Amino acid sequence: MAVELTNPDKVFWPQEGLTKGDLFEYYRAVAPALLPHLRNRPLTVKRYPDGIAGITFFQKNAPKGTPDWVKTITLPAESAKRDVAYVLCNDVRTLLWLANLASIELHPWLSRADRLEKPDVLVMDIDPLEGGFPLAVRAALCAREVLREHGLDGCAKTSGGKGVHVYVPLVRRYPFDEVRDAGLRLSTLVEEREPELVTTQFRKGERAGKVFMDFTRNRPGQHVVAPYSPRARPGAPVSFPVAWRKLERVDPQDFTIATVPKMLQRDGDPWPKLAPEPQTLPRSLR
Repeated sequence: MAVELTNPDKVFWPQEGLTKGDLFEYYRAVAPALLPHLRNRPLTVKRYPDGIAGITFFQKNAPKGTPDWVKTITLPAESAKRDVAYVLCNDVRTLLWLANLASIELHPWLSRADRLEKPDVLVMDIDPLEGGFPLAVRAALCAREVLREHGLDGCAKTSGGKGVHVYVPLVRRYPFDEVRDAGLRLSTLVEEREPELVTTQFRKGERAGKVFMDFTRNRPGQHVVAPYSPRARPGAPVSFPVAWRKLERVDPQDFTIATVPKMLQRDGDPWPKLAPEPQTLPRSLR
């Protein structure tokens, strides 16, 4: 049964005149590239019922009226003191259903449902001040050097906003606490190498305008916006993988819901070419 799109002409990105229908068709077009990053991962979505200028809320729990064909996984949420039925976006129909719910941003866990305690990626979330994308790129390139010195390789994507995400694929062998500690160690090494550029201070007031290396994503229940997910920002940007050699030459606004489907159709999905094979964590980081 097909997903019925309601209110297709509702404007979601006012400056660009892009609508809910445009979001729906974007998800349909990029599903082959996007779904592998969502499949079997508990999913948090950020919904914008009236577009990016309206109210917004994160939704973890599958809403009332969720169709019975939507797969979910029920997990305890300590902060809410209740169980949460997370959606598992495993197919195109579920993805389009989420689009019809005005789910502009898709934030999956770093682990999959069959082994929730063992993440398959370490993420370095590099977060500059607004307009600081070139500084985030500098920090990402430094992070790559640090990774290589420890025998690791990673790949980069724009966050779809002002930052950069560095992904380090891992074999599913390590519990979250080990991956978190490795992320903290790597971030601290980047900070030591570029102390005028980078900070690991969690509190914004203590960052002194520096680029924040956010190592806290590597914990159970935390999430990172998926590759190819749109962002609720002017221009309708998309989080997009970029080769290291090109990272200094791109603008996050190069990748939007208008441009990305054409790029994927022309060049194919870049992620399989850019992402290294799953790796083991060296003892120096554990």
